[in-house]
Amino acid sequence: RCCFCFTLKEVFLSSVTSEMENVSFHFVSQIYPVTQQSQSNRIALLINTETFTTSLYKCRAVKDEKVMQNLLQTLGYEVVRCGDITAKMIDKPLKEFSEHPKLALTDSVFVTLVCYGGTGTEEFEIDQIFQHLNTKNCPALKDKPKIIIIHACRGVCVFVSVGEESADLLDRKQFVPTDDIESLSVNSVKDMICFCLLADTGSYKHETYGSAFIQHIFEAVRKHCLTDDIEEIFRMVMQSFEEFPSEQMPTKERDTLTKRFYLFQS
Repeated sequence: RCCFCFTLKEVFLSSVTSEMENVSFHFVSQIYPVTQQSQSNRIALLINTETFTTSLYKCRAVKDEKVMQNLLQTLGYEVVRCGDITAKMIDKPLKEFSEHPKLALTDSVFVTLVCYGGTGTEEFEIDQIFQHLNTKNCPALKDKPKIIIIHACRGVCVFVSVGEESADLLDRKQFVPTDDIESLSVNSVKDMICFCLLADTGSYKHETYGSAFIQHIFEAVRKHCLTDDIEEIFRMVMQSFEEFPSEQMPTKERDTLTKRFYLFQS
């Protein structure tokens, strides 16, 4: 009887071990890979559109820029800074960044855009960011998470997603693919997430710390970067605005991450 009991125990332990291995393999397959080498080659782009009308706007923008630069550097990213440009000039640094040699070695990228205090309304299509970083135009970032953070002060930069309004007015069932259109594959635009403020809402700032949006991101990432993935961290930022005394609310403008992205992995 003892031999039989030991046999059952061995079978049970073997089954449990196999199941744990399957669970472990499944979990690993659901997260973006991060290695010590890829962490040491991280790269990020930080753009500050410095079209200021007052020194107060400039002070706030500088604070936000410093907060994000410190945060990204703490996370191990080399920060490529680009300032003193207008919204219409953003295309050039985006293209240059998409050709950076370090992109082949990094495990991810952050692109942060801070827009403050312009002399008028300037339009910038956020699809430009996605186009520069997609697999077709930037193959070095294939299957790697691309985190885009946009802070735009109302009345300064208007971010437009091409074609959304007109598409909603039409019956999508009437659309059929044509042979003369060069379309992007789904895999070309995946592995991206854009985190920004809802359109047509004001931007709230603190005299000492800068904008509430950037500060909330800083606090959430600082506290949870070792334990939670980036989407969960962004959800925490959104939660923090539920009790915030304002009309502000962050949103995910686009989310095509197919796996979980943990900034640090043990």
